[in-house]
Amino acid sequence: MSRRVPGPCFAGYRRLGALAATLVLFATACAGPREANRHVAQSETPATTTPFQFYQRAFDELSTRYIQPVDLTAIAAGGLSNISKLDSNVVVRRVDTRIELLDGTSTVATFEAPRRDDVTKWAAVSARTIDAARNYSAALREAPNDRVFRTFMEGALVKLDPYTRYDDPERARESRAVRDGFGGIGVTVGFENGETRVDIVTPETPAARAGLRVGDRIVSVDGVSIRGLPEREVITRLRGPVGTEVRLDIRRPPSDRAGEYRLLRGHIVPPTVTYRRDGDTVYIKVSGFNQRTTETLTEAVRRAKSEAGANLRGIVLDLRGNLGGLLDQAVGVSDLFLANGTIVSTRGRHRASHQSMSAQPGDVGEDVPLVVLVNGQSASASEIVAAALQDNGRAIVVGTTSFGKGSVQTLVQMPNDGELVITWARFHAPSGYPLADLGVIPAYCTSGRADNAGDALSAFRQGRLTDSATMARWRAADHSDMAGLRKLREICPPDGAVRDSEIGIAEALLRDKATFVQTLQRVQLTASAR
Repeated sequence: MSRRVPGPCFAGYRRLGALAATLVLFATACAGPREANRHVAQSETPATTTPFQFYQRAFDELSTRYIQPVDLTAIAAGGLSNISKLDSNVVVRRVDTRIELLDGTSTVATFEAPRRDDVTKWAAVSARTIDAARNYSAALREAPNDRVFRTFMEGALVKLDPYTRYDDPERARESRAVRDGFGGIGVTVGFENGETRVDIVTPETPAARAGLRVGDRIVSVDGVSIRGLPEREVITRLRGPVGTEVRLDIRRPPSDRAGEYRLLRGHIVPPTVTYRRDGDTVYIKVSGFNQRTTETLTEAVRRAKSEAGANLRGIVLDLRGNLGGLLDQAVGVSDLFLANGTIVSTRGRHRASHQSMSAQPGDVGEDVPLVVLVNGQSASASEIVAAALQDNGRAIVVGTTSFGKGSVQTLVQMPNDGELVITWARFHAPSGYPLADLGVIPAYCTSGRADNAGDALSAFRQGRLTDSATMARWRAADHSDMAGLRKLREICPPDGAVRDSEIGIAEALLRDKATFVQTLQRVQLTASAR
Protein backbone atom coordinates (compact mmCIF):
# COMPACT_ATOMS: atom_id res chain seq x y z
CA MET A 1 0.00 0.00 0.00
CA SER A 2 1.39 3.39 -0.98
CA ARG A 3 0.65 6.64 0.83
CA ARG A 4 2.18 9.91 -0.26
CA VAL A 5 2.94 12.40 2.47
CA PRO A 6 4.79 15.68 2.45
CA GLY A 7 8.53 15.33 2.65
CA PRO A 8 11.31 17.57 3.82
CA CYS A 9 10.11 20.46 1.71
CA PHE A 10 6.48 20.34 2.65
CA ALA A 11 6.10 18.75 6.06
CA GLY A 12 3.79 21.53 7.19
CA TYR A 13 1.16 20.65 4.60
CA ARG A 14 -0.17 17.76 6.63
CA ARG A 15 -1.62 20.38 8.94
CA LEU A 16 -2.41 22.88 6.24
CA GLY A 17 -6.10 22.83 7.05
CA ALA A 18 -5.42 24.35 10.45
CA LEU A 19 -3.13 27.03 9.14
CA ALA A 20 -4.92 27.79 5.95
CA ALA A 21 -8.24 28.35 7.61
CA THR A 22 -6.35 31.20 9.23
CA LEU A 23 -5.69 34.56 7.67
CA VAL A 24 -2.48 35.42 9.45
CA LEU A 25 -1.22 38.82 10.50
CA PHE A 26 2.05 38.87 12.40
CA ALA A 27 1.79 40.44 15.85
CA THR A 28 4.56 42.47 17.40
CA ALA A 29 5.29 39.50 19.62
CA CYS A 30 6.34 37.62 16.50
CA ALA A 31 8.96 40.14 15.48
CA GLY A 32 12.46 38.85 14.94
CA PRO A 33 14.60 37.06 12.38
CA ARG A 34 12.77 34.64 10.10
CA GLU A 35 15.64 32.69 8.56
CA ALA A 36 15.04 29.00 7.94
CA ASN A 37 17.36 27.67 10.64
CA ARG A 38 15.90 29.85 13.37
CA HIS A 39 13.27 27.32 14.42
CA VAL A 40 15.33 24.53 15.92
CA ALA A 41 13.45 21.48 17.21
CA GLN A 42 12.84 21.55 20.96
CA SER A 43 11.29 18.56 22.65
CA GLU A 44 10.70 20.39 25.91
CA THR A 45 9.99 23.88 27.17
CA PRO A 46 13.14 26.02 27.32
CA ALA A 47 14.59 26.15 30.84
CA THR A 48 14.00 29.89 31.03
CA THR A 49 10.22 29.50 30.63
CA THR A 50 8.13 28.99 33.76
CA PRO A 51 4.45 27.97 33.79
CA PHE A 52 3.61 31.38 35.27
CA GLN A 53 5.29 33.14 32.32
CA PHE A 54 3.42 30.93 29.85
CA TYR A 55 -0.01 31.53 31.37
CA GLN A 56 0.64 35.24 31.87
CA ARG A 57 1.55 35.68 28.19
CA ALA A 58 -1.51 33.72 27.07
CA PHE A 59 -3.95 35.62 29.30
CA ASP A 60 -2.42 39.00 28.50
CA GLU A 61 -2.61 38.50 24.74
CA LEU A 62 -6.14 37.11 24.83
CA SER A 63 -7.41 39.93 27.05
CA THR A 64 -5.97 42.66 24.82
CA ARG A 65 -6.17 41.20 21.30
CA TYR A 66 -9.18 38.89 21.03
CA ILE A 67 -11.93 40.33 18.87
CA GLN A 68 -14.39 40.40 21.78
CA PRO A 69 -13.82 41.06 25.50
CA VAL A 70 -12.85 37.86 27.29
CA ASP A 71 -13.64 36.59 30.77
CA LEU A 72 -10.35 35.29 32.19
CA THR A 73 -12.27 33.45 34.91
CA ALA A 74 -13.99 31.30 32.28
CA ILE A 75 -10.79 30.87 30.25
CA ALA A 76 -8.64 29.84 33.21
CA ALA A 77 -11.35 27.59 34.65
CA GLY A 78 -11.77 25.89 31.27
CA GLY A 79 -8.05 25.27 31.01
CA LEU A 80 -7.70 23.97 34.55
CA SER A 81 -10.69 21.63 34.27
CA ASN A 82 -9.18 20.13 31.11
CA ILE A 83 -6.15 18.92 33.09
CA SER A 84 -8.24 15.91 34.10
CA LYS A 85 -7.53 14.55 30.60
CA LEU A 86 -3.98 13.87 31.82
CA ASP A 87 -5.23 12.13 34.98
CA SER A 88 -8.94 11.45 35.46
CA ASN A 89 -8.48 11.39 39.24
CA VAL A 90 -7.41 15.03 39.24
CA VAL A 91 -10.40 17.37 39.08
CA VAL A 92 -10.29 21.17 39.08
CA ARG A 93 -13.55 23.04 39.39
CA ARG A 94 -14.78 26.55 40.03
CA VAL A 95 -17.13 26.93 42.98
CA ASP A 96 -18.45 30.46 43.53
CA THR A 97 -15.33 32.57 44.07
CA ARG A 98 -12.95 29.63 44.57
CA ILE A 99 -10.92 27.25 42.46
CA GLU A 100 -10.93 23.79 44.05
CA LEU A 101 -8.49 20.96 43.36
CA LEU A 102 -9.77 17.47 44.05
CA ASP A 103 -7.92 14.16 44.16
CA GLY A 104 -10.77 11.82 43.40
CA THR A 105 -13.53 13.11 45.67
CA SER A 106 -11.37 14.83 48.29
CA THR A 107 -10.56 18.53 48.12
CA VAL A 108 -6.80 18.89 48.48
CA ALA A 109 -6.31 22.59 47.69
CA THR A 110 -8.38 25.73 47.34
CA PHE A 111 -7.45 29.02 45.69
CA GLU A 112 -9.29 32.32 45.72
CA ALA A 113 -10.48 33.30 42.21
CA PRO A 114 -9.15 36.72 41.15
CA ARG A 115 -11.16 39.35 39.28
CA ARG A 116 -12.17 38.30 35.78
CA ASP A 117 -9.68 40.76 34.20
CA ASP A 118 -6.64 40.23 36.45
CA VAL A 119 -4.04 38.71 34.13
CA THR A 120 -1.19 38.36 36.64
CA LYS A 121 -3.25 36.81 39.43
CA TRP A 122 -4.98 34.34 37.12
CA ALA A 123 -1.60 33.29 35.74
CA ALA A 124 -0.38 32.74 39.30
CA VAL A 125 -3.49 30.77 40.31
CA SER A 126 -3.23 28.57 37.19
CA ALA A 127 0.45 27.82 37.80
CA ARG A 128 -0.09 27.13 41.52
CA THR A 129 -3.12 24.89 40.90
CA ILE A 130 -1.28 22.71 38.41
CA ASP A 131 1.81 22.61 40.62
CA ALA A 132 -0.36 21.41 43.49
CA ALA A 133 -1.99 18.81 41.24
CA ARG A 134 1.45 17.42 40.38
CA ASN A 135 2.04 16.72 44.06
CA TYR A 136 -0.86 14.26 43.99
CA SER A 137 -0.58 12.85 40.45
CA ALA A 138 2.29 10.77 39.08
CA ALA A 139 0.88 11.18 35.56
CA LEU A 140 1.04 14.96 35.86
CA ARG A 141 4.51 14.88 37.40
CA GLU A 142 5.76 12.83 34.44
CA ALA A 143 4.00 14.94 31.80
CA PRO A 144 6.34 17.43 30.05
CA ASN A 145 5.42 21.07 30.48
CA ASP A 146 4.57 21.39 26.78
CA ARG A 147 1.99 18.61 27.07
CA VAL A 148 0.44 20.28 30.12
CA PHE A 149 0.40 23.65 28.35
CA ARG A 150 -1.27 22.14 25.30
CA THR A 151 -3.93 20.38 27.37
CA PHE A 152 -4.60 23.55 29.38
CA MET A 153 -4.95 25.72 26.27
CA GLU A 154 -7.29 23.26 24.56
CA GLY A 155 -9.71 23.69 27.46
CA ALA A 156 -9.10 27.42 27.83
CA LEU A 157 -9.94 28.26 24.22
CA VAL A 158 -12.81 25.86 23.62
CA LYS A 159 -15.54 28.49 23.99
CA LEU A 160 -13.85 31.04 21.73
CA ASP A 161 -14.18 31.02 17.94
CA PRO A 162 -12.82 27.96 16.07
CA TYR A 163 -9.89 29.85 14.55
CA THR A 164 -8.32 30.88 17.86
CA ARG A 165 -5.96 28.11 18.86
CA TYR A 166 -2.68 27.23 20.52
CA ASP A 167 0.02 25.42 18.55
CA ASP A 168 2.61 23.60 20.63
CA PRO A 169 6.26 24.00 19.56
CA GLU A 170 6.18 21.04 17.17
CA ARG A 171 3.04 22.14 15.38
CA ALA A 172 4.19 25.78 15.40
CA ARG A 173 7.40 24.77 13.61
CA GLU A 174 5.37 23.04 10.91
CA SER A 175 3.19 26.11 10.46
CA ARG A 176 6.23 28.37 10.25
CA ALA A 177 7.74 26.04 7.67
CA VAL A 178 4.69 26.52 5.44
CA ARG A 179 4.67 30.30 5.94
CA ASP A 180 8.36 31.15 6.00
CA GLY A 181 10.32 28.20 4.67
CA PHE A 182 13.03 26.15 6.35
CA GLY A 183 16.37 24.46 5.82
CA GLY A 184 15.95 21.50 3.47
CA ILE A 185 16.91 19.97 0.15
CA GLY A 186 13.79 20.56 -1.98
CA VAL A 187 11.92 17.30 -2.42
CA THR A 188 8.51 15.91 -1.57
CA VAL A 189 8.73 12.29 -0.49
CA GLY A 190 6.31 9.39 -0.20
CA PHE A 191 6.50 6.26 1.94
CA GLU A 192 5.83 2.77 0.61
CA ASN A 193 6.64 -0.59 2.22
CA GLY A 194 9.21 1.00 4.51
CA GLU A 195 10.95 2.87 1.69
CA THR A 196 11.27 6.64 1.21
CA ARG A 197 10.50 7.59 -2.40
CA VAL A 198 11.15 10.95 -4.08
CA ASP A 199 7.83 12.11 -5.55
CA ILE A 200 8.66 15.72 -6.49
CA VAL A 201 11.94 17.54 -7.05
CA THR A 202 11.38 21.28 -6.80
CA PRO A 203 13.32 23.27 -9.43
CA GLU A 204 16.24 25.45 -8.37
CA THR A 205 16.77 23.67 -5.05
CA PRO A 206 19.75 21.67 -3.76
CA ALA A 207 18.06 18.40 -4.78
CA ALA A 208 17.46 19.61 -8.34
CA ARG A 209 21.01 20.94 -8.69
CA ALA A 210 22.45 17.66 -7.38
CA GLY A 211 20.53 15.62 -9.95
CA LEU A 212 17.98 13.81 -7.78
CA ARG A 213 15.06 12.43 -9.80
CA VAL A 214 11.42 11.52 -9.24
CA GLY A 215 11.28 7.84 -8.31
CA ASP A 216 14.64 7.77 -6.53
CA ARG A 217 14.69 5.81 -3.27
CA ILE A 218 16.54 7.37 -0.34
CA VAL A 219 18.31 4.51 1.41
CA SER A 220 20.23 6.35 4.12
CA VAL A 221 20.85 9.84 5.48
CA ASP A 222 24.33 10.68 6.78
CA GLY A 223 25.22 7.01 6.79
CA VAL A 224 22.18 5.91 8.83
CA SER A 225 19.60 3.65 7.19
CA ILE A 226 16.14 5.18 7.18
CA ARG A 227 14.26 2.07 6.07
CA GLY A 228 11.21 1.61 8.29
CA LEU A 229 11.81 4.78 10.30
CA PRO A 230 8.76 6.85 11.26
CA GLU A 231 7.88 9.45 8.63
CA ARG A 232 8.51 12.36 10.98
CA GLU A 233 12.00 11.11 11.81
CA VAL A 234 12.88 10.80 8.13
CA ILE A 235 11.74 14.37 7.53
CA THR A 236 13.69 15.60 10.57
CA ARG A 237 16.88 13.94 9.30
CA LEU A 238 16.52 15.51 5.85
CA ARG A 239 15.93 18.98 7.27
CA GLY A 240 18.51 21.08 9.05
CA PRO A 241 20.12 24.51 9.24
CA VAL A 242 20.70 26.29 5.94
CA GLY A 243 24.23 25.70 4.65
CA THR A 244 24.80 22.40 6.46
CA GLU A 245 25.70 19.26 4.51
CA VAL A 246 23.55 16.17 4.25
CA ARG A 247 24.77 12.91 2.66
CA LEU A 248 22.21 10.69 0.91
CA ASP A 249 22.57 7.16 -0.42
CA ILE A 250 20.22 6.82 -3.38
CA ARG A 251 18.86 3.75 -5.16
CA ARG A 252 17.46 4.50 -8.61
CA PRO A 253 15.06 1.99 -10.22
CA PRO A 254 15.06 0.02 -12.41
CA SER A 255 18.80 -0.59 -12.31
CA ASP A 256 19.06 0.40 -8.62
CA ARG A 257 22.27 2.23 -9.43
CA ALA A 258 22.74 5.78 -8.22
CA GLY A 259 25.20 6.16 -5.36
CA GLU A 260 26.01 8.84 -2.84
CA TYR A 261 24.93 12.48 -3.07
CA ARG A 262 26.27 15.29 -0.91
CA LEU A 263 24.01 18.35 -0.72
CA LEU A 264 24.11 21.65 1.14
CA ARG A 265 20.72 22.44 2.61
CA GLY A 266 19.08 25.61 1.33
CA HIS A 267 16.22 27.88 2.39
CA ILE A 268 13.16 26.10 1.06
CA VAL A 269 9.83 27.91 0.75
CA PRO A 270 7.00 25.57 -0.29
CA PRO A 271 5.81 26.59 -3.79
CA THR A 272 2.25 27.88 -3.95
CA VAL A 273 2.07 28.97 -7.61
CA THR A 274 1.70 26.66 -10.62
CA TYR A 275 1.97 28.01 -14.19
CA ARG A 276 0.67 26.57 -17.47
CA ARG A 277 0.22 28.22 -20.86
CA ASP A 278 -2.25 27.01 -23.46
CA GLY A 279 -1.53 29.03 -26.57
CA ASP A 280 -2.31 32.64 -25.77
CA THR A 281 -4.19 31.89 -22.56
CA VAL A 282 -2.37 31.32 -19.26
CA TYR A 283 -3.56 29.23 -16.31
CA ILE A 284 -2.10 30.01 -12.88
CA LYS A 285 -3.03 27.99 -9.81
CA VAL A 286 -2.42 29.56 -6.37
CA SER A 287 -2.70 26.88 -3.67
CA GLY A 288 -1.92 29.04 -0.63
CA PHE A 289 -0.43 32.33 0.53
CA ASN A 290 3.04 32.11 2.09
CA GLN A 291 5.83 34.67 2.16
CA ARG A 292 6.80 34.14 -1.49
CA THR A 293 3.38 33.92 -3.14
CA THR A 294 3.20 37.50 -4.44
CA GLU A 295 6.80 37.38 -5.66
CA THR A 296 6.30 34.04 -7.44
CA LEU A 297 2.97 35.09 -8.95
CA THR A 298 4.54 38.31 -10.22
CA GLU A 299 7.23 36.23 -11.94
CA ALA A 300 4.52 34.04 -13.48
CA VAL A 301 2.64 37.07 -14.87
CA ARG A 302 5.87 38.45 -16.33
CA ARG A 303 6.53 35.06 -17.91
CA ALA A 304 3.03 35.02 -19.41
CA LYS A 305 3.50 38.46 -20.95
CA SER A 306 6.97 37.56 -22.22
CA GLU A 307 5.93 34.27 -23.80
CA ALA A 308 2.64 35.42 -25.34
CA GLY A 309 3.53 39.07 -25.90
CA ALA A 310 0.78 41.23 -27.35
CA ASN A 311 -1.23 38.09 -28.16
CA LEU A 312 -1.85 37.28 -24.48
CA ARG A 313 -5.61 36.86 -24.18
CA GLY A 314 -5.65 36.74 -20.40
CA ILE A 315 -5.02 34.75 -17.22
CA VAL A 316 -7.17 32.20 -15.43
CA LEU A 317 -6.36 32.65 -11.74
CA ASP A 318 -7.43 29.48 -9.95
CA LEU A 319 -8.13 29.92 -6.22
CA ARG A 320 -10.28 26.82 -5.82
CA GLY A 321 -9.35 24.86 -2.71
CA ASN A 322 -7.08 27.67 -1.52
CA LEU A 323 -7.72 27.86 2.21
CA GLY A 324 -5.68 31.01 2.86
CA GLY A 325 -2.43 32.11 4.49
CA LEU A 326 -0.75 35.47 5.06
CA LEU A 327 -2.71 38.71 4.95
CA ASP A 328 0.10 40.75 3.40
CA GLN A 329 0.32 38.24 0.56
CA ALA A 330 -3.43 38.45 -0.13
CA VAL A 331 -3.02 42.21 -0.36
CA GLY A 332 0.06 41.86 -2.57
CA VAL A 333 -1.66 39.47 -4.98
CA SER A 334 -4.67 41.77 -5.24
CA ASP A 335 -2.45 44.81 -5.80
CA LEU A 336 -0.63 42.96 -8.58
CA PHE A 337 -3.79 43.18 -10.70
CA LEU A 338 -5.23 46.49 -9.43
CA ALA A 339 -4.05 50.01 -10.27
CA ASN A 340 -6.16 51.61 -7.54
CA GLY A 341 -9.10 51.03 -5.22
CA THR A 342 -9.62 49.47 -1.79
CA ILE A 343 -8.43 45.90 -1.41
CA VAL A 344 -9.70 45.05 2.07
CA SER A 345 -10.42 46.63 5.42
CA THR A 346 -10.19 45.00 8.84
CA ARG A 347 -12.06 45.88 12.03
CA GLY A 348 -11.73 44.51 15.53
CA ARG A 349 -11.56 45.49 19.20
CA HIS A 350 -7.83 46.28 19.28
CA ARG A 351 -6.97 49.73 17.93
CA ALA A 352 -4.28 48.33 15.63
CA SER A 353 -6.82 45.98 14.02
CA HIS A 354 -8.57 48.85 12.24
CA GLN A 355 -6.87 49.04 8.87
CA SER A 356 -7.73 49.75 5.25
CA MET A 357 -5.45 48.59 2.46
CA SER A 358 -5.53 50.05 -1.04
CA ALA A 359 -3.89 49.24 -4.36
CA GLN A 360 -1.06 51.29 -5.80
CA PRO A 361 -0.37 51.67 -9.54
CA GLY A 362 2.62 50.31 -11.40
CA ASP A 363 2.27 46.51 -11.19
CA VAL A 364 2.81 44.14 -14.08
CA GLY A 365 -0.66 42.52 -13.98
CA GLU A 366 -2.84 45.61 -14.06
CA ASP A 367 -3.66 45.40 -17.78
CA VAL A 368 -4.13 41.62 -18.11
CA PRO A 369 -7.68 40.30 -18.70
CA LEU A 370 -8.54 38.10 -15.74
CA VAL A 371 -10.97 35.34 -14.79
CA VAL A 372 -10.87 34.08 -11.19
CA LEU A 373 -12.07 30.61 -10.17
CA VAL A 374 -13.40 29.97 -6.63
CA ASN A 375 -15.31 27.23 -4.86
CA GLY A 376 -16.61 26.37 -1.40
CA GLN A 377 -13.06 25.64 -0.23
CA SER A 378 -11.72 29.05 -1.26
CA ALA A 379 -11.29 30.72 2.11
CA SER A 380 -9.72 33.59 3.95
CA ALA A 381 -6.87 35.12 1.91
CA SER A 382 -8.27 33.76 -1.34
CA GLU A 383 -11.63 35.38 -0.54
CA ILE A 384 -9.90 38.72 -0.06
CA VAL A 385 -8.39 38.45 -3.53
CA ALA A 386 -11.64 37.34 -5.20
CA ALA A 387 -13.69 40.06 -3.46
CA ALA A 388 -11.13 42.78 -4.23
CA LEU A 389 -10.93 41.93 -7.92
CA GLN A 390 -14.70 41.53 -8.30
CA ASP A 391 -15.76 44.59 -6.29
CA ASN A 392 -13.29 46.76 -8.19
CA GLY A 393 -14.69 45.50 -11.50
CA ARG A 394 -11.31 44.04 -12.41
CA ALA A 395 -12.09 40.34 -12.93
CA ILE A 396 -14.93 37.97 -13.71
CA VAL A 397 -15.33 35.46 -10.88
CA VAL A 398 -16.56 31.99 -11.88
CA GLY A 399 -17.47 29.04 -9.62
CA THR A 400 -19.49 28.64 -6.45
CA THR A 401 -19.89 30.77 -3.34
CA SER A 402 -16.70 30.70 -1.30
CA PHE A 403 -16.19 29.38 2.22
CA GLY A 404 -17.04 32.52 4.20
CA LYS A 405 -14.09 32.60 6.58
CA GLY A 406 -13.92 36.31 7.27
CA SER A 407 -11.64 36.76 10.27
CA VAL A 408 -8.01 37.74 10.72
CA GLN A 409 -5.71 36.02 13.19
CA THR A 410 -2.66 37.51 14.84
CA LEU A 411 0.27 35.25 15.74
CA VAL A 412 1.87 35.53 19.15
CA GLN A 413 5.08 33.60 19.77
CA MET A 414 4.91 32.04 23.22
CA PRO A 415 7.85 31.76 25.62
CA ASN A 416 8.16 28.01 24.93
CA ASP A 417 8.41 28.54 21.12
CA GLY A 418 4.77 27.60 20.61
CA GLU A 419 2.31 30.00 19.00
CA LEU A 420 -0.99 31.46 20.12
CA VAL A 421 -3.22 32.22 17.13
CA ILE A 422 -5.83 34.81 18.11
CA THR A 423 -8.78 36.06 16.09
CA TRP A 424 -8.55 39.81 16.38
CA ALA A 425 -10.44 41.30 13.43
CA ARG A 426 -12.98 40.65 10.70
CA PHE A 427 -12.29 41.64 7.15
CA HIS A 428 -14.62 43.53 4.85
CA ALA A 429 -14.80 43.50 1.06
CA PRO A 430 -14.20 46.79 -0.80
CA SER A 431 -17.97 47.31 -1.11
CA GLY A 432 -18.21 47.12 2.68
CA TYR A 433 -19.78 43.76 3.51
CA PRO A 434 -18.05 41.40 5.97
CA LEU A 435 -17.23 38.05 4.43
CA ALA A 436 -17.68 36.09 7.66
CA ASP A 437 -20.31 33.35 7.26
CA LEU A 438 -21.24 34.72 3.81
CA GLY A 439 -18.27 34.54 1.44
CA VAL A 440 -17.92 35.78 -2.12
CA ILE A 441 -20.67 35.03 -4.64
CA PRO A 442 -19.29 34.61 -8.18
CA ALA A 443 -20.53 36.58 -11.17
CA TYR A 444 -21.18 33.26 -12.92
CA CYS A 445 -22.34 30.36 -10.73
CA THR A 446 -21.49 26.76 -11.69
CA SER A 447 -23.03 25.13 -8.61
CA GLY A 448 -25.34 22.27 -9.56
CA ARG A 449 -24.77 22.85 -13.28
CA ALA A 450 -23.03 20.88 -15.98
CA ASP A 451 -22.41 23.77 -18.36
CA ASN A 452 -19.76 23.35 -21.01
CA ALA A 453 -17.87 26.27 -22.51
CA GLY A 454 -20.48 26.77 -25.23
CA ASP A 455 -23.39 26.87 -22.79
CA ALA A 456 -21.50 29.32 -20.60
CA LEU A 457 -20.63 31.64 -23.47
CA SER A 458 -24.30 31.77 -24.46
CA ALA A 459 -25.16 32.69 -20.88
CA PHE A 460 -22.48 35.38 -20.81
CA ARG A 461 -23.74 36.86 -24.09
CA GLN A 462 -27.28 36.96 -22.75
CA GLY A 463 -26.10 38.62 -19.54
CA ARG A 464 -27.20 35.74 -17.31
CA LEU A 465 -24.96 36.61 -14.38
CA THR A 466 -25.45 37.29 -10.68
CA ASP A 467 -27.63 40.38 -10.90
CA SER A 468 -27.41 43.75 -9.17
CA ALA A 469 -30.34 42.95 -6.87
CA THR A 470 -28.61 39.84 -5.55
CA MET A 471 -25.35 41.71 -5.06
CA ALA A 472 -27.22 44.46 -3.22
CA ARG A 473 -28.76 41.87 -0.89
CA TRP A 474 -25.30 40.35 -0.39
CA ARG A 475 -23.78 43.68 0.60
CA ALA A 476 -26.66 44.58 2.91
CA ALA A 477 -26.85 41.17 4.62
CA ASP A 478 -27.69 41.07 8.31
CA HIS A 479 -24.82 39.15 9.89
CA SER A 480 -26.76 38.61 13.08
CA ASP A 481 -29.28 36.54 11.10
CA MET A 482 -27.55 33.21 10.44
CA ALA A 483 -30.66 31.71 8.84
CA GLY A 484 -30.80 34.66 6.46
CA LEU A 485 -27.12 34.24 5.58
CA ARG A 486 -27.62 30.54 4.84
CA LYS A 487 -30.57 31.37 2.61
CA LEU A 488 -28.51 33.92 0.69
CA ARG A 489 -25.70 31.41 0.19
CA GLU A 490 -28.18 28.96 -1.32
CA ILE A 491 -28.53 31.33 -4.30
CA CYS A 492 -25.23 29.79 -5.43
CA PRO A 493 -24.58 26.92 -3.02
CA PRO A 494 -20.92 26.49 -2.06
CA ASP A 495 -19.27 23.16 -2.76
CA GLY A 496 -15.72 21.86 -2.82
CA ALA A 497 -15.85 20.41 -6.31
CA VAL A 498 -13.03 21.23 -8.74
CA ARG A 499 -14.66 21.02 -12.16
CA ASP A 500 -12.56 20.78 -15.32
CA SER A 501 -15.43 22.53 -17.09
CA GLU A 502 -14.75 25.69 -15.05
CA ILE A 503 -11.28 26.03 -16.54
CA GLY A 504 -12.75 25.47 -19.99
CA ILE A 505 -15.39 28.14 -19.36
CA ALA A 506 -12.78 30.64 -18.18
CA GLU A 507 -10.44 29.98 -21.11
CA ALA A 508 -13.30 30.20 -23.63
CA LEU A 509 -14.39 33.51 -22.15
CA LEU A 510 -10.87 34.93 -22.47
CA ARG A 511 -10.59 33.74 -26.07
CA ASP A 512 -13.87 35.51 -26.96
CA LYS A 513 -12.70 39.08 -26.43
CA ALA A 514 -16.03 40.75 -27.27
CA THR A 515 -17.96 38.56 -24.82
CA PHE A 516 -15.30 39.02 -22.14
CA VAL A 517 -15.38 42.81 -22.46
CA GLN A 518 -19.19 42.86 -22.47
CA THR A 519 -19.32 40.61 -19.39
CA LEU A 520 -16.69 42.60 -17.52
CA GLN A 521 -18.66 45.78 -18.17
CA ARG A 522 -21.72 44.17 -16.60
CA VAL A 523 -19.60 43.11 -13.61
CA GLN A 524 -18.29 46.66 -13.27
CA LEU A 525 -21.83 48.06 -13.33
CA THR A 526 -22.90 45.57 -10.67
CA ALA A 527 -19.81 46.36 -8.60
CA SER A 528 -20.47 50.09 -8.77
CA ALA A 529 -24.10 49.72 -7.61
CA ARG A 530 -23.22 49.89 -3.93
